Amino acid sequence: GPSWESPWGKGRPGWHIECSAMSLKYLGAKFDFHGGGSDLIFPHHENEIAQSQAALGDENSFAQYWLHNGFITIGNEKASKSNKEMVRAKKGLFTVEEILAKYPGEVVRLLLLQTHYRSPLEFDEERLKEAQDYYGKLAKAYWQLDELARLIHAGEFIKDTGEKNFAITVSPAGGLVEEGERLLSNFYAAMSDDFNSALAITYMFELAKEINGYYGEFISGKILPVTIDGDIILRVRDIYLEMAEIIGIFEQPVPVEKVEKTSDDSLVDSLMKIILELRQEARAAKNWSAADKIRDELKVAGIVVEDTPQGAVWKKI
Repeated sequence: GPSWESPWGKGRPGWHIECSAMSLKYLGAKFDFHGGGSDLIFPHHENEIAQSQAALGDENSFAQYWLHNGFITIGNEKASKSNKEMVRAKKGLFTVEEILAKYPGEVVRLLLLQTHYRSPLEFDEERLKEAQDYYGKLAKAYWQLDELARLIHAGEFIKDTGEKNFAITVSPAGGLVEEGERLLSNFYAAMSDDFNSALAITYMFELAKEINGYYGEFISGKILPVTIDGDIILRVRDIYLEMAEIIGIFEQPVPVEKVEKTSDDSLVDSLMKIILELRQEARAAKNWSAADKIRDELKVAGIVVEDTPQGAVWKKI
C-alpha cells in the first residue's frame, strides 16, 4: 500500500492518523470534547492523543475532555451495522425510522437518557414501552400544573358537599415550591457530575409525584383555591419545565389525553368499571341512595359520573 518516508522508516496511513487530521483541520489545535465508544479508549484514542500532541509540540493541545459511551445492546448482542439482520431477527426494530414509526422521538430520548452514557444500554421494545409509560406520567404532571393554573386563575373550586371540611388546607403550595427548588438543585448537581442524566431524571419524577399528589388534594377539595398563591404554582411550573428543557422533552407539548395510558391509568379504568357495575346493580334494585352515594363520593375524589342512554360514563374533573 501507499507509504511515506520518515526518519523512522516508511509510514503508512491509518484510521488513527485520519482522525487526528480531521480533528485538527476542523476543530483546531485545542477543542473541548472528543467522544467515542468505550472500546476505542485504547489503542485508538491513545494514539490520537500521542500523535496530535507530538505534531503540535504541546502536551496540553487536542481534546480537553473525553466522553466514552457504553454500547447499545439488543438481545445481549452489540447493535451495529454489521449484525443488523441478526438483531432484526431477534427484536424486530432496528433503524431510527422503524422506531420513530411506532414511538415519539421524545420517548426514545427519555429511554436513552435514563441510562448513564458510560453504561451499556439494553434496547428493546419492552423498554420502549416502559419509557412511553414514564413519559406519560411526566406529561400528566405537566398537564396538571397547567390545569391548576387555569382553575386558580378562573376562581373555580370544588363545592362543599357537607360531608367533608374543605376549609382545611392539607398541603400548602409553599411547601411544593420549596420541594421543587430542592429537587432542581439536585437535578443540576446530577447533570454536573459526569452528565448523570439517569439520576437527574429521577429528581424530575420525584417532582412529578409531588405535583400529582398536590393536584389530587386540590381536586378532592382538601385544598381551596383561595389558599393558594397562583405565582407559586407558576414557579413550580417553571422549575418543572426547566428540567424538561434540559432533558429535551415537551418541546412540543403533548396533551395528556394523547399520551398512551400509563399503568396507573389502566388500573383506574379497571376499578371504575367495577364501581360503575356496582352502581348499576344498585340502580336496578332501585337502591337510589346507594347509587347516589357512589356518584357523590366519586365526585369528591375528582371523578364525575354521567348517566346516558348507553349507560354510565365517567371522566376526571
